[in-house]
Amino acid sequence: ATLMSSLDVVRGRLVATTLPLAGAGVEEARRRRRDLVDQLDDYLLPRLRSDGAPLLVVVGGSTGAGKSTLVNSLLGAPLTRPGVLRPTTRSPVLVHHPADAPWFTSERVFPTLPRVTTTRDDGASAPRPAPEREDATTVRALRLAPFAGMPPGMALLDAPDIDSLETANRDLAAQLLAAADLWLFVTTAARYADAVPWDLLRQAAARRAQ
Repeated sequence: ATLMSSLDVVRGRLVATTLPLAGAGVEEARRRRRDLVDQLDDYLLPRLRSDGAPLLVVVGGSTGAGKSTLVNSLLGAPLTRPGVLRPTTRSPVLVHHPADAPWFTSERVFPTLPRVTTTRDDGASAPRPAPEREDATTVRALRLAPFAGMPPGMALLDAPDIDSLETANRDLAAQLLAAADLWLFVTTAARYADAVPWDLLRQAAARRAQ
């Protein structure tokens, strides 16, 4: 309780620090402030408030590495749409057991992302994949995919490309990875030596992410 109270105070001070004036280093300070607030909202505070929260496994990696195909293969259902267009995954897709829906439909995790629930037209338990093209209003939406084949107590999130040409996609991917209990990091022989994935992996190692 003491730790949670202290973190609430820290969050309040970060939100109150608006940094409105232009100056040397202010953009980096704003980015750092935003990252800290996201880490508090998406990971630290939700974990402290609920010991029984589902384990969040985030599938991340470079563009075209096969993240969506891997998610579909692991669960044996077309839950997220792979494709040839880049970036492919624009809105993250979060697959969870239906019993865990209350945890993800509320704003306890990822409070800045609106929710969009995808279900198949026939009402089956596997959701319909997201459309190939999405308009600008849905790019930063979290697509919830309730799926009975997902083990209760665990959720699998297909994140946008960490090296996307679109800045918003890269920022969102980094935010999602920072909220993960476990990373499932996907790469290819053509992309494993790229600098961006290694930078993120070093950051993960520094905070002892699994």
